Amino acid sequence: MVVAACAPGGYTRAEVVYAEPARYEYVVPADRVVVVTREVLVQRGYVVYRVETHGPNRVVWAHRRDDDDEIVRVFVSPDRERVAVRGLSERRDHGKHKGWARNGHADDVMTDIDVRLRAH
Repeated sequence: MVVAACAPGGYTRAEVVYAEPARYEYVVPADRVVVVTREVLVQRGYVVYRVETHGPNRVVWAHRRDDDDEIVRVFVSPDRERVAVRGLSERRDHGKHKGWARNGHADDVMTDIDVRLRAH
């Protein structure tokens, strides 16, 4: 399914990520989740280079300071008083396909975000 979820040479489509069940949900404003996400990513050595807004949803894009071949995206989806948060890690495929391959759910980043958001 991951292969079908990626455009040729592209990233995993947001629709595919949103269709997956959220692993984290909070009762905090979406803006707070974005701020905490940015702080955690920077503390972990990432550079946040884009925050997209699609309707009420936000997508935070980041890559390692020393490695453009790995990106992390955090999807923030408000739904009434709750905010669902999903993480995705992708790695550049230098092989035959020359695109991006899904590399997990960015568990280390998501765990840090979870700890920070639950502390408040």
